[in-house]
Amino acid sequence: MKSNTTPIERFFEEYAFHTDKGNVPELIAFFADVFLAAGLQGEKPVRASDFALALPKRYKLFESMGCRSTELTSLQQTWLDARYVLARTGWRLTFERPSAEPEHVLVESTFLIDAGSETFRILLYLAHSDIMEILKQRGIAPA
Repeated sequence: MKSNTTPIERFFEEYAFHTDKGNVPELIAFFADVFLAAGLQGEKPVRASDFALALPKRYKLFESMGCRSTELTSLQQTWLDARYVLARTGWRLTFERPSAEPEHVLVESTFLIDAGSETFRILLYLAHSDIMEILKQRGIAPA
C-alpha cells in the first residue's frame, strides 16, 4: 500500500483487495449495519447480516461464469462535509472461459462513506449499470 494515499484511498484499496479475494466476513465489515443499495431497478435498505448470506452465492455465480479477478480502476472522492464522502469508483472484472481470450467488463459505482469515526462505513452503494444484463449481452451469463 502506498504511504502517500488518503484515508479514503486506503479504505478502497482494502475494500478492493477483499472484493477480489471474496473475503465475505471482511467485506461485510465495510458496510453499516443497514445500508442503502440502489441501481437501475430502484433502491432498498439492506441489512449487512442479510448481505453476508447473499454474497457467497453471488461469488459462486460469478466464479461459475469465469470471473477470475475484480480490480478497482478509478476512484474520485468528494468530501460532502467533515464526515461524509461521496466516492465514484470504476471496476474491471476479468472473465476467463475455455477457448476464449480473457474478457474485461468495466462497471462504475458510487458509494457514500461515513468517515466520521476511526472505522469508515459504507452507507450507500449505487450501481450505475446492471452487471447481469451486461454479462448476458456479452454472452458471459446465460440469456
